[in-house]
Amino acid sequence: MPPAFLYKGAVTTPLQDRAQLDRTRLDRARLDRLGLVLAVFALLMAPLGLLADKAVVPLALAAALAGGVAAGPQALPWRVLDRSLATAVGLLTAWCLVASAWSFHPLAAAALALRVGVLLVALLYLAGLAQRLEEAQRRRVRLAFCLGFVVTVLVLAVELAFGGPILTLLRGAAGSDYATASRLNRGVSATAILVWPLAALLWQRGLRWLALAVPPAVLGFILLSQSSASVLALGAGVLAAMLAGLGRPLARPLARPLARAVMALAVVVTLFGSPFAAGLAQQAGLTAVDWLPATAQYRLHIWTVVSDRIAQRPLVGWGFDASPDLPAQDDQPFRPRDKIIPSHPHNGALQIMVETGLVGSLLTLALLWLLARRIDALAPAPRACAAAMLVTVLGIAATAYGLWQSHWLAMIGAAAALFIAVLPAAGRQEVDSGGLGSAPPGDAWQRRPSAPRLLAKGSGRSGAPGAREETNR
Repeated sequence: MPPAFLYKGAVTTPLQDRAQLDRTRLDRARLDRLGLVLAVFALLMAPLGLLADKAVVPLALAAALAGGVAAGPQALPWRVLDRSLATAVGLLTAWCLVASAWSFHPLAAAALALRVGVLLVALLYLAGLAQRLEEAQRRRVRLAFCLGFVVTVLVLAVELAFGGPILTLLRGAAGSDYATASRLNRGVSATAILVWPLAALLWQRGLRWLALAVPPAVLGFILLSQSSASVLALGAGVLAAMLAGLGRPLARPLARPLARAVMALAVVVTLFGSPFAAGLAQQAGLTAVDWLPATAQYRLHIWTVVSDRIAQRPLVGWGFDASPDLPAQDDQPFRPRDKIIPSHPHNGALQIMVETGLVGSLLTLALLWLLARRIDALAPAPRACAAAMLVTVLGIAATAYGLWQSHWLAMIGAAAALFIAVLPAAGRQEVDSGGLGSAPPGDAWQRRPSAPRLLAKGSGRSGAPGAREETNR
């Protein structure tokens, strides 16, 4: 009878050991395939976000589907999804479906609510797949993401310097110079969001001065674009990163409380302060000043009208996706013969409140609170970058895009998945070197103790130093 081997206190045979080894190799192969899928996703994410923003939706869905197939049975949705976040998304989707009943177009609104719910769950699944990667696979993803981001910045420079020749080649000539420049707005927004996973990655790799310099450099770069929303949002994000303690050794003891305060302030002000901000802007006469751009005056006019409609139905709203059909009543459009709200209010918080009421707003607040809790669990530098990315996303959502637009939701979810993928694997944290902005000892990343190895045949030691073999005779 062959000698027995011990693994976690159980008696095993050489045949069982070989089966265990085969399973380990199979799991490793599946992780390698998943890493390859996410590396391709990371490579294409930034360039497509700049040049073909609508392609981000199929890219994210394809990455989630292909990644799930590559990872095998261990990556089934109920094993991968964050259950708390999935529950929050499910409740919000359910309320949107209910709110479709009193919308102006109930069937179309219900179909849109289902599409939004499915997309959000797919993005949660993609983030869950990214969480399962180990260091060997994450290295590929990091390299691919950095390469894609560098290519994106170079393409953006060409577009801004030469009047958009690449987009003209892809989409044809625009009707005016302003239309040519504004074509880049969505891509600039994507770049403003994706700079934060890059900053977190650079910090983790020890390139801390570069991590501190890249977001302000990108901010200065996009000042040349027409996207005022992206400029304001990324500027707020840079300020949020500084307040959250990025690169400030003296703020280390306060890093977590500062990050919490930044996220709480951003969420509360954006979600519940928007109606009051619109009223204050109207009282201050900002809707008619000459120095304010026409697009900003147009938004202020829309926000004032939407805030009035929120006050009329504060509890349950006017119905999901009802913004374009809100009654005009005595209000006049900003431009003659145009609709007051052409497609959406250009403010995600106002859109939630006017369409789904207080109930939808509270469900959205719960979802954001859960996301903030996940951010709060990160190491100090990634936590500051993640808080800054949240502020940047909220800033763009508060001034541009319809909340239910698929490309916008896909961009947010894909950026979150990339952020997870470029961080160290679970069980690892950044080493506290005592340098600029380094983590306190209690937060230093440590390698998680690995499971005890199978005892070698005839050996008196296990794979872990100092471990003793227990014999079972």
